[in-house]
Amino acid sequence: MKSKLFQRLFAIMVLVLTMLIFSQLIWLQQQMEQEKQAFKVKLENSLQSMLNFHALQGYSTPDSPKNNTTTITIEETEEESQPNSPKQLGSTEINTNKYIPNFSLHKAFEAAFTDISLKRKKIQLSVVDSLFRHNFTGLNFIESYSMQLLENGKTIDKIYSNENITLKPSQNNIHIAITLGTKEIYVFTANFKLSTLPFLRIMLISISIAGLAIILVVIFMIWLLLKFKQKANQLQWREQAVSGIVHDLKSPISFTYTFLDYLAGKEQSAPMQKQLNNASTNIAKLSSKIELILTLFRGNKKAIAMEYKAYPLAEKCEEILSELNVIYQEKQAKYTVNIPKDLNIEVDPLYFEMALHNLLDNAFKYSNTPAKIDITTKNDKNELFICIKDSGNGISKSEQRKIFQEFYRSSNNTKGHGIGLSFSRQIIKAHKGKIKLKSKIGEGSTFCIELPLKQCTTA
Repeated sequence: MKSKLFQRLFAIMVLVLTMLIFSQLIWLQQQMEQEKQAFKVKLENSLQSMLNFHALQGYSTPDSPKNNTTTITIEETEEESQPNSPKQLGSTEINTNKYIPNFSLHKAFEAAFTDISLKRKKIQLSVVDSLFRHNFTGLNFIESYSMQLLENGKTIDKIYSNENITLKPSQNNIHIAITLGTKEIYVFTANFKLSTLPFLRIMLISISIAGLAIILVVIFMIWLLLKFKQKANQLQWREQAVSGIVHDLKSPISFTYTFLDYLAGKEQSAPMQKQLNNASTNIAKLSSKIELILTLFRGNKKAIAMEYKAYPLAEKCEEILSELNVIYQEKQAKYTVNIPKDLNIEVDPLYFEMALHNLLDNAFKYSNTPAKIDITTKNDKNELFICIKDSGNGISKSEQRKIFQEFYRSSNNTKGHGIGLSFSRQIIKAHKGKIKLKSKIGEGSTFCIELPLKQCTTA
């Protein structure tokens, strides 16, 4: 059983780890795509700028005092037909009655100048390639590229970074198309094959963080699995130890039960005979509980199986209190039972009495001398509340959150193993009920068993 559990846990951990690695790979791929898109925008802007700059070179005047310089002058004229109007080099018409999205005046000037440069055959891809090689800062990201100049869809100029290279569409290729001029006749196209390694270098920090996260998760999961295995071994050892101890108690208890019956039969005094019979009854109850515990261990049951019977609450509380008053004589206890005599509750007598006995035992144990214990019942809507109030020191709020945890013991000096309240809570939960605690330091504690009212009857 334990082996199958660990196999399932290991399979779940492998599945979680696989999902984590897969999600990290998807995230890195998305980061890579974002870097490539940003690089494409940078490429397109740089090439557009270089093409515009090259178009202006067609206007430079060789014999000018400022060699290799293009001068752009904007002059106002009333009519084009005026004899003294300057020579027109280029023009573009802009419709001002209709808004043009993302309109840019400098782009309109660039397009007009490009028209003339193209008409004069001044734009050469060899010059654009030279500008690109000497001025673009991301050449190390490019493995190879090609450039073409198209006129009405026909190639009029082309250039390759490497001879006889063919760039096919793929995930690592970038295609750029830039329309030149104002008439959309000329188009500049470029294809770039990217190198993956430089992008990975840029993403080195992201890759390192993702790898570190996976390693930390793996370490944590291994640690968690080992801790779980260690805890499971401890619980198995405890279970075996408790089972062995409880089994060994059967023989002395059987001997005690037989001896008490023998003494009760020989005893002539009626009061003493009654005490011996009471002791024999309690021993029989203890023997039944031991058999129940052994059955639970052998059957490896995950839930408590209930056998509901009528349980006279007031009578049973009196019996338990009488027994505990003998055990805790030094507490000089005074107790009151404010429960209707005819109130019966439908519960499993054996289990429920364990929980009730444990709560009453704690009330005696933790009360200050002289102990004062009150047991009351009340109905609230659809629930029955059985409340046990003691006269102890109370429980702090920080401990109230832990008091029902298995093997937890409060900070007082009273001996115990921290099992009773946890087991009692399980029993009441199996009865579809709850145990609630109200306590203040210096005012004692009140434990309330809350049961469905439909489980209550009157005799």
